[in-house]
Amino acid sequence: MDQMDLSLDKLWIFQAAAREKSFSETARKLGRAQSVVSSAIADLEIDLGISLFDRQGRYPLLTHAGEALLPEVEAILSHCDSLQERAHALSGTSEARLSIVIEDAFPAAEIGGVLAAASRKFPGIQLNVLQPTGEGMVDMLIKGDATFALGCARPHYPPGISFRRLGDVVLINASRHDHPLAQVDAVRFSHLADHLQLFLAGQTKHLLTSEYLKSPRRWVVQSQASLLDFLRSGLGWAIVPKRLVAPDLQAGLVTELKLDAYPFTDWRVGLDLVWKIDDTPGIVAAWLKAELGRTHIGSRE
Repeated sequence: MDQMDLSLDKLWIFQAAAREKSFSETARKLGRAQSVVSSAIADLEIDLGISLFDRQGRYPLLTHAGEALLPEVEAILSHCDSLQERAHALSGTSEARLSIVIEDAFPAAEIGGVLAAASRKFPGIQLNVLQPTGEGMVDMLIKGDATFALGCARPHYPPGISFRRLGDVVLINASRHDHPLAQVDAVRFSHLADHLQLFLAGQTKHLLTSEYLKSPRRWVVQSQASLLDFLRSGLGWAIVPKRLVAPDLQAGLVTELKLDAYPFTDWRVGLDLVWKIDDTPGIVAAWLKAELGRTHIGSRE
């Protein structure tokens, strides 16, 4: 029986293309030329002897065969990631400095015990805690600005990024108690679109559905603290972690907006520990990753 000589790079590209609506978008996300993406997928189809995409329409669509093979490809790449991470852990050396990025939605107090233990176990380590501003936490990992990230789960992580789900957080749409939206019993997306949205771009954009993205009035705020101050002043409405405004909700200063489209469910978003697979962790990073990975972040809302 002939053996297939499959390239992992082609499998990575196929997985990425299956998640995007076009090969050009896949190329942009991967930082490759579109011709490279198209050629890799065409070569993979030749290697496998089947068509993975139907190219007859405006955008390429997975064929039935492509849909059937995608889970197999994802499993192969996941095993490769595990092998690479294990090898990196075994070759680790001690480092003097470590950076982690934490989104505001992540309850940092929940990992205080882990960081305190790290300080005692590795007294010489300098830990830098960063916040995403204009760019997201995953982009900061890819650029090498941080070793780990803690924040809201993404629907899909790019190739080379792995994660572990630690828990979840409840998000709400909120405004000051006397804002016009607070007077509406069942808020529609059209109501939201009529009013200014305060938007924490680096930490919120990936959470929005198409209905939210239609809102024409939006101010980008880089600081969660500033956003909360603006929210409390009545400047506009915002999407915020419920725990951050719990005292304001209890005092009646801030109101949770009840959306007509979601009358019976909380807006729960996963909280992930995220890292770059091809980073070689030192002794401190390997220990910290293991301890953070064992930390359960339970929603208390």
